Amino acid sequence: MSRYLTSRRLFVLLASIILLMVIAGLTISRGGRVASWPEQIVMNVQTTVSSWVYRPVSKLTGFFGGLSDLRSMYQENAELKHEMQNYQSIESQLNDEKSQVATLQKMVKFVNHHTSWDYVAAHVVGREPSLWNSELTIDVGSKEGVKPNLAVVAPDGSLVGRVANVASQSSKVILVTDTQLGDGVSALTQASSQQPFGIVTGSTRNQGELDLTFWGKLVQLPAKQLVGDDVITSGLTSTFPRGIIIGKITKVQYGPHSTAQSAVVQPSANLDYLQDVFVVLKVKQAGSQQ
Repeated sequence: MSRYLTSRRLFVLLASIILLMVIAGLTISRGGRVASWPEQIVMNVQTTVSSWVYRPVSKLTGFFGGLSDLRSMYQENAELKHEMQNYQSIESQLNDEKSQVATLQKMVKFVNHHTSWDYVAAHVVGREPSLWNSELTIDVGSKEGVKPNLAVVAPDGSLVGRVANVASQSSKVILVTDTQLGDGVSALTQASSQQPFGIVTGSTRNQGELDLTFWGKLVQLPAKQLVGDDVITSGLTSTFPRGIIIGKITKVQYGPHSTAQSAVVQPSANLDYLQDVFVVLKVKQAGSQQ
């Protein structure tokens, strides 16, 4: 008897659900109105069941989708880093090429301008940090006709120093900024009408700069007539031909009666980053030195 009642209840429940769905189906087909209570029950049941299934599935799908996006981002990032490294390498090579081209252009200009000089080009192959402002080594020597006390100039023609020691395939060059072995360079100011003479030596007060000490009659010129002037070799010695630019006056020290006694000179040659130089072997034409 109890089993019969249970089966009957189940039958009634199923029949009720079927009847409810039929009624809902008939009423749902009519659009544009508020859902009836059977429709609302069916819709609510569908929404609840769908939410039970949809939410976990959507989260799981989003999780795996996020993993895929993360993997793609990682690959793109790795590719961008690789491209950036290639770009930086190419940019570095391009800058190096530009620097070499600029140096070659200066050297060609030097060759075209100094047709009366006999010279040999050289590479800087050695430089000690402790003697950075004193000396360097170049890759030409006696085989190329290099001798001691020959002038050495930068690709733009500005003064670097003089040859000190010579081997068959290399030479030591004493820089104009040296304060130990350099014995000075006879010089004059180029622009001033009086062209006062003096001796240029490496500065012991300002490393990498030069001191110009005027000699003979003290120069009585306003500072503005000297500051900014180019200082060139005078040609009074056999080591340095006349007219090699040494540097530019940046400051003048005055003595009694407002006369100029000395000046600070900034070298024209970029001595810190020299890679190529010329050794002046001789001046071809007579009268080029004074």
